[in-house]
Amino acid sequence: MSHPSRPTFDPALPDSVIERLRAHSDRLIPASQPPPGHPTWRESALALLLGTTSAGVLALLVESLAVPLMVLLSLGGTLLLLGLISRRGSVSDDWPDLIMHAFWALPTSIAGVLGAHWVLSGVLGSGLPGDPALAALFLTTGAAGGAAIMRPGMTARLAAEHHGRYVLPEDFGRPSAFAGRREEPEAHLFTRLQQTTDRVEEGRRVLGGSFDASRTLPLLREEEWRLSQELLRLRSLRRELLQRRKDAVSDQVTRALEPQTEAVARAHRALAQRVDELAAYGERVHAAVIAHYEWEQCQEIADRAADYADLALTSGQDPSPTEELDSSMLSVRAAHSVREELVREAVQAGTFLSRAMDDAPSPEDPGPEDPA
Repeated sequence: MSHPSRPTFDPALPDSVIERLRAHSDRLIPASQPPPGHPTWRESALALLLGTTSAGVLALLVESLAVPLMVLLSLGGTLLLLGLISRRGSVSDDWPDLIMHAFWALPTSIAGVLGAHWVLSGVLGSGLPGDPALAALFLTTGAAGGAAIMRPGMTARLAAEHHGRYVLPEDFGRPSAFAGRREEPEAHLFTRLQQTTDRVEEGRRVLGGSFDASRTLPLLREEEWRLSQELLRLRSLRRELLQRRKDAVSDQVTRALEPQTEAVARAHRALAQRVDELAAYGERVHAAVIAHYEWEQCQEIADRAADYADLALTSGQDPSPTEELDSSMLSVRAAHSVREELVREAVQAGTFLSRAMDDAPSPEDPGPEDPA
């Protein structure tokens, strides 16, 4: 266990947004990349709508612009087709491929625009000035494009708009590097934190109604997000400090860095202690889950004990089915007793942890003021 394995999201985000981004984590933007600049997706949708509306008005007012506007719409359709086929996993991977695809995309777009224009001309007629069919095409294109960009499930837009409200495994270094706790100590701590949350989620799923994590799990998610920010900041300062020590030209410079080195070490110890407390709770829940699986497997063995006893009887051996059944049932009772005890301990540990997290002072809370 040396590196985070999944994204972590700000729990304040809507659940629908988190689920959408989690399902398409390959579209998320690492923290190392600059935040999305302008134009934003919303500005692009507005610009598209304004542009197509202006073109539609021109098509109605200036009949001589019909042909240039038709060409412009065909080029826009071509770019749309090329954009669709250039998406990841499609049939096109580089610019030469796109140029080759343009030889069929352009005629296809022209044919589509002309066909739609012919249909709309028959529907709208010629009672309006200019070219109402072309105006309707531009307005429909703008409305459809803007709706496609602003649809709730637009992953690229959501990833850009919520940049900084999620943490990726890449933010703690390259996952493929398998750095240990000495090379990437923050990654190691955060992995343990993620494992704790995953274990509690598994406990809620496996143990059912006997394990109540309705209060603890949201607190763990909040703590996972909060500590991810602290660990990322600590990682940045630690790596900067390592580089300064490497670039130091004298012992005097190295000694000047000692207060900062000690500050980083203290912060790491404090965060490690916090993660240890949360991980201890996760280990209790994991032990209860393992006990639950043991109980289920012992129950399955007991259910099959009679069949194996019959097999021994028909094979001519001297069986003792009663003893075998009693032994199997004793194993089931013992496993069930262990399971119930461990679940009870996990629930109690979760209650104590929730109270401790509720009573812990907020980082923004300066604490009580001293009396004058």
